[in-house]
Amino acid sequence: MNTLKKSLLFITLFSLFFSCDNNDNSVSRSTNEIEITIDNGTPISYSTNITAKDYQLAPTSGFNCLFKINSNNSNTDTFELIVGQTVDVCPFTMTTPTNITLTGSEISVLNIQGIDIDYSNSGNSIVFNYQLLGNNVGDDIKITFAGTYFDNSNISHTISGDIDIDRQ
Repeated sequence: MNTLKKSLLFITLFSLFFSCDNNDNSVSRSTNEIEITIDNGTPISYSTNITAKDYQLAPTSGFNCLFKINSNNSNTDTFELIVGQTVDVCPFTMTTPTNITLTGSEISVLNIQGIDIDYSNSGNSIVFNYQLLGNNVGDDIKITFAGTYFDNSNISHTISGDIDIDRQ
C-alpha cells in the first residue's frame, strides 16, 4: 500500500512539474495583431512589420513627443494610427481605459491604405477605446475602435478594428 501511495504521489508531482510553464497566458498578453473589419466583412490583417513607438519631435513643432502605430497588410498597404502627441518628454502616456470619439476630419489620425476613406467628410465618426497603453518597451497595447466613415463616393461604411500589440 505504501508503494502505491508513493507511486501516486510521484506521478502527481511529476505531472504538476511538467505542466507548469513560464508562458504568460493572462488576458493582457499581446497577440501582436491588428485587424480591421469593413461592413461586417472578413477581417483584414495589418499585422506585418508592426511598430508602436515614440518619436521625438523637433522643438519647432510645438510638441516634444509623438506616439504612433504603423504596420502593413500582405499587399504592403500601410496602417497608421497617431495615438497622441504631447509637450511632455517621451514616452507618451495615457490613462486607461479611455474612450475618444473622433468626428469629421479628426479621423485622419487613422490612415489605412487599401480602404477608400474620405477623411474630410463631416459625417465620419469613430470611437476609440484605449484599454491598455503600456508606458514601457514590451508593455501591452490594446485598442479597439468602431464607427462609421464615408468613402470618396459619399457612401457610408461601418468600420471596426482591434489592435493588440506590444510597445517598442
